This record gives sequence, C-alpha cells and structure tokens, in this order.
Amino acid sequence: MSRPARRRGSVIIVVLVLIALASLLLGRFMEDNTLELAMTTREADRRRLRADAQSELELALAVIAEIRSIDLNKVHHPTQGFDDPHAYAGFPPREGLEVTFEFEDESRKLPLPNLDKNTLIKLLYALGLEQKDAERVADALVGWTSKRYEPLEEEATDAAYERRILAHRPARRALRSFSELRAIGVANEFFFDELGHPTPLYDAFTSMVSLYAFGDTNINTAEDGLLLALGLDEHQVALIRDKQNVMKKRVSGTPPYFRVTQEVRTLVGGGAPLQAFDDESHLMWVRATVKQGLAQCRVSALVQFRDDVSFPAATPDPDEDPTVATGAGATKALPTFRTTGNSTASPGSVRSGNASTTPGVVPPASVGRTSLGGRTRSNSLNYPFTILEWTEDNGPPRQAPKKNDLPADPPAR
Repeated sequence: MSRPARRRGSVIIVVLVLIALASLLLGRFMEDNTLELAMTTREADRRRLRADAQSELELALAVIAEIRSIDLNKVHHPTQGFDDPHAYAGFPPREGLEVTFEFEDESRKLPLPNLDKNTLIKLLYALGLEQKDAERVADALVGWTSKRYEPLEEEATDAAYERRILAHRPARRALRSFSELRAIGVANEFFFDELGHPTPLYDAFTSMVSLYAFGDTNINTAEDGLLLALGLDEHQVALIRDKQNVMKKRVSGTPPYFRVTQEVRTLVGGGAPLQAFDDESHLMWVRATVKQGLAQCRVSALVQFRDDVSFPAATPDPDEDPTVATGAGATKALPTFRTTGNSTASPGSVRSGNASTTPGVVPPASVGRTSLGGRTRSNSLNYPFTILEWTEDNGPPRQAPKKNDLPADPPAR
C-alpha cells in the first residue's frame, strides 16, 4: 500500500474516533439534560398540585362547616352529606385533575388519656391478651401516666426505671406519642418483639385508641372490635350494623346515621353499656388527594369540631423545675393544652384561646397571625374549625399486588 493511501486511512480512523467521542459526550449531555428537565417538571407539578390539594381540602372543610351549621352544629358521619364535596358544592374539579377525599373519624377511637385501669384491661383482653397479662400491661400503663398510682409490677416502678442503662422517670402524664410504649416496663414486652418491631397487639391497640382527650366515642363510626371490647355482645353489634345498612338506603327524611344515642339504646336494649359512646364526631382527619398524570399530592388535616378536645403537654424537667411533682403521692396538676384557635368562632364552634398548630407546643406570639399562604390573617375571619395537625406527602403508597392478583406461573413444559 502506498504512503498516501496509508495517510488517508489514518485520517479516517481519527475522524471516526472523534465522531465516537462526540457521540458519547452528546449522549451524556442529553441524559443529564433529560434528568434535569424531568426534575424541574416534577417540581413544577408538585407545586401546582400542592396548591390544588390545599384548595380541595378547603372545599371539604367549607362543605362540612355548612352542613354542620344546618344540622344542629353536629358532625355525625360522612354520609351526612360531605362525603362528596364537589357534588354538594355543585361544580367539578378543574379539567384533567383527579380528586379523592378521605374522612377518618379520630373520635371513632377511645380517648387514651381518659381511660381508667379497668377499661384498659377490658380492651387489652379483647385484643387477645390473657387476663393476667392484660392486668399487668394496664398496671404498667397507668403507673406511667398517673401521678397518684403506684404500679404493682416491679418492672414498672420508679426504682426499676432508674436502674436501667438509660435511666429515666415515668412521665406522670398521658402519652404524647405511641413511641413512649418502648420506654414503659412490662408493656414494651407485649407491644414490641425482641428486635424492637411492633407486634400485632401494638397495631390493634393504636388503631383503637387516640392520644387526644375528648368526649365520648362516636358510635356512628366505632369499629366492631371496640364495641365488643366495651361490653356489647355480638348480637347487639349485629343489630347496630343491620340498622346502619338499612339507613344507608336513605328513605326520604331518614338520615343514614344515628342522630342521638338514644336511638341505639332503644335498638339494642336499655341495659346495653353505652355510657362511653356519643353520636357525633369531636375531631376528624380530612384528606384530599389530587392526581394529574403520574404526579400526585395529598394534604391531610386533623380538624377539631368540638371544644372538649385537648392534648397532653410535655412535663417540665424536674431537675430544672423543683416544683414539678414526680412521685406516686404527688398532687401537683400537670398541664394539658387546650387545642383551641384564635380565629373568631361561630356559634357552637371552637372558642378562642391559646393557639397551637402543633399539639402540645406553645407557639410564639407571631404564630396564628398569618394564613397558610403567608398573608396576614384578618381578625374578622370567621374560620369555623381549628386544625390540630397538618401533613403533606405525595399520596398514599402504592399497594403491592395481592397474591390472587399476581400472574399465574407459566405451565411447565
């Protein structure tokens, strides 16, 4: 091969190598830009959907407020008319937006701060513990929360807590978090396994009790297990459910829920143990989830309807405040925050008082003067409810397919 031919071949190889390098760089550049564009688009979608979700939640609260003002200032059940806020308001969501609402009555549970030892024993026994174990766990729980009760179980006494590797004292106030169960002697052995994972008892217990103190449990939304735990028999529970199913057919003029507990007492018999039940909701989780394409956003608010709701305050450090009582014979009352708001209240709604957007946390003086959008709040705003908790996320997690939904294995050949 002549020298000019070899030179031309070398030039072609160099050109091909440069083209290959340029292609790699261009591909990497396109990949980075695609990822950056996707992240920017996702952030824009998230901001837009967040505003949509907040608007939808406000719509749900407005509908609840109107229905409540019409129906004797009571919230009984979503079938009262607020289960579909858009249908009630008379207009659909904006085009392309998929909206779902969830209503979870927190007062369908038992208020844990109000439960005495005997009620705890009955509840734990109904959840599957042996009578003796239920008594031990209830004894430890009351010993942790009460100022005047001395536990019978050695592992739940003050001395036992002080002997631990990480020494501590009983809180002597109601639980502020279910995580506190890890620190309570005896109880932690039943609520958590050897690896520290929650047991089925923990899941069942936390689904039936609320950390908030309020009036009686709403019988319209109470679960069967709770009704049975408080002394109703299976026949009485079946009567209640059958009646609710009949009421859901909505005969004209008949509400699909119990408006007064006397209706339940007449149904199941005057001797039924209904002392712990009421006919209305005291506080409720309202959730609005919006979806557009693959993007979604969910906002959740725990809304207070009545002014009898409170949340236990944190106990001051006894080493810094010597006036705090910690012994079993202590008589000093521990504080409990009233979860009330500062906005002008409508008749029968929550009254003005200490503002606390986060239960148990005393806010600075500036808190409560601005709305969620950052605008200065008007003193004349007639906001009907207090929002006790507020959470935002990207919607409920996707559920794993059930075993029956999985594709069948291919036939063996």
